[in-house]
Amino acid sequence: MELYTKESLKEVIEKAKDEFYMPKVLFDHYKSLRLETKLAYVSILETMKNKAGYTTENTAYIKVDNPRIQVNLAILANKEVDQEKVNKYLKELEEVELIKVDKQNIFVYDVLS
Repeated sequence: MELYTKESLKEVIEKAKDEFYMPKVLFDHYKSLRLETKLAYVSILETMKNKAGYTTENTAYIKVDNPRIQVNLAILANKEVDQEKVNKYLKELEEVELIKVDKQNIFVYDVLS
């Protein structure tokens, strides 16, 4: 899998302009991953769609403490979410290599690549 870039993120934005983008493969191939953790991936991707930063290599990222992650996840999970829960989900996503956390940045792997 490859990390999202400026170009691959544009494709996601066009596919799901006003919707959360939930790749079906996330639910097909990561069956052992808890639903909340999958929703955290979707929330991170949604936040990235709207507020990504880019490295000099055009790799997309967002900050670990971006409050939109919590807001989006609360909407998706229909429950309250705090930064502690988000950090727990980040750790789980990193363990299965769906994201990469580098210092204060989150890089997201494109599950379709």
